[in-house]
Amino acid sequence: MSKKKSFVKEILLFLLILTALLTGVLGVFLASSYNILENEIKASSDAFLKIYSNEFSNNIADMDGLLKSIATQGEDLAKIKSPNGNKRALASISLYNYMQKLIAGKDSADVIVVYDKNYGICLDAIVTGFNFDKKNKLRDFTSNAIENEGIDNYEWNFLNLDHETYLYKMLITDSRVIAIYIRTGKLLKELSTQENGNRSIVLVNDAGVIGRIWGEETADIKIGTKIRDIQDEDYYSTGKDIVENQLSIYCYTSKDSIFLQTDTSMIIVAIVASLALFFILFILGFTRKEIATPMQHMIRDMEIIKNGDYRNRVSGHFHTKEFQMLQEATNQMVEEIVGLKIQTYEKRIELQDMELKSIRLQLKPHFFLNALTTISSLSSQSKNEHIKVYIDALSKNVRYMFRAGFHTVPIKEEIKHVKNYFEMQELKYPSCIFYLVDLPQELEEWKIPQMLIHTFIENEYKYAVSIDETLTILIKISCKMHREQEMLLIEIEDDGKGYPDEVLDYMSGKSIKRNERGTRIGLWSIKRMMELMYEMEDLVILENIEPHGCLNKIYVPKNALHELPVEQLQTSLD
Repeated sequence: MSKKKSFVKEILLFLLILTALLTGVLGVFLASSYNILENEIKASSDAFLKIYSNEFSNNIADMDGLLKSIATQGEDLAKIKSPNGNKRALASISLYNYMQKLIAGKDSADVIVVYDKNYGICLDAIVTGFNFDKKNKLRDFTSNAIENEGIDNYEWNFLNLDHETYLYKMLITDSRVIAIYIRTGKLLKELSTQENGNRSIVLVNDAGVIGRIWGEETADIKIGTKIRDIQDEDYYSTGKDIVENQLSIYCYTSKDSIFLQTDTSMIIVAIVASLALFFILFILGFTRKEIATPMQHMIRDMEIIKNGDYRNRVSGHFHTKEFQMLQEATNQMVEEIVGLKIQTYEKRIELQDMELKSIRLQLKPHFFLNALTTISSLSSQSKNEHIKVYIDALSKNVRYMFRAGFHTVPIKEEIKHVKNYFEMQELKYPSCIFYLVDLPQELEEWKIPQMLIHTFIENEYKYAVSIDETLTILIKISCKMHREQEMLLIEIEDDGKGYPDEVLDYMSGKSIKRNERGTRIGLWSIKRMMELMYEMEDLVILENIEPHGCLNKIYVPKNALHELPVEQLQTSLD
């Protein structure tokens, strides 16, 4: 029969598969949503960066234009080097006015400074409202540029002055410096007022130093720090060159902003999916607690009952009405089954008792009929003394037979009775029997069914003994292994003519039909008695031996399974 599947395991498996599928759907949805939002953030950052870079490039172009305009004033620049003081003064006034005209009304620069080393001339133009003290510091920084090797010629860079950062560029020759400055706070001021979200747009020089921040300033994104110190794993970043190898602009967007970008509908879907997943997990736990575990307990108890322990019952406290009803119904059925089995067992025992009593009643009349026949024969021969001795021996056998019924006795008692029987039969068949009994002393207490050996010896006298020749009978007792257990082996061998084939057939189980006239009924009764008392077959084995004779083997286990008390048998027979 093919092994059946467990529906509890299948339910749990289906729930696990459903949980896995829902988890997969939720995971794919979250991953897809995350990728969409991430791409939106990157696209938005690129758009912001493009706007800022374009505006800033225009601002830089304006400042470069101012520098070039001043640098092209060759005549005035040459005259401020003239040894003629009047020429230097007129050229300085002319250049100063030109510088003021350039810077007037423009926000692309705060300060323009022209410094000539030859005569220490320093001209500057500033926008309205610029701090005078800061202007003088920028003049000093410009005049020292010729000697300062750390300043790169014609490259944009940052200057930190009085907690304020300036973007500047200088055109430096051997004796002249033309510089332009603007506060980084003024750069793209109209864009800085716009909402940039959770973004930081930074302006850096070729060394990676941050000189301007538009948007959010964080713990690691500050003016004066370097972009290499920014934790890249915390931000989405993109960048673009404004001036190659001089100025670059970057956009950093915190990865936490992805949650701020999440659409309400996406949040609702994610929450609903998560709740569905948790509900499935709850159902899985509930099924395991309220169905799988109680079912396992019930199956375990039912397996114990199935294996023969009818004292066991389906135990446990079940929380559901269905399992309580199943528990009560199962225990009730077990009670009814146990009751029926007890009734069946008692009926079987009663039938076995009746069969044992029937066999016993068959054996005893069989013995007495033979005894009466013997007495009648002796009487016809007028052997009165022999009759007296025979009756005395018969009385001993009768007392032995009626002292007990179908129960076991030590084998030494059975042998004593058999020897008495031999003496009794010697009166009827003088010098016709030679017998030998081999019983080891250590086996004398082994218990065997009463009348077991006697029945075989009685059968010998009935079918094998002849007054014309002597029959030799050997009774040998030993201990052997049979059917994987230690048993007593009783071997009864004679040198007679042996058993007919039909007797061997029905005693070995090849045939179930006994002799129609009832012969050999004693042997069949012994075979059936052994089967009933020990619940085993193949304990009685009959075979013929060469050149003539027979061998009877009787295996007797250590303990009888069914045995009627002496008093019960005697009372029932009375």
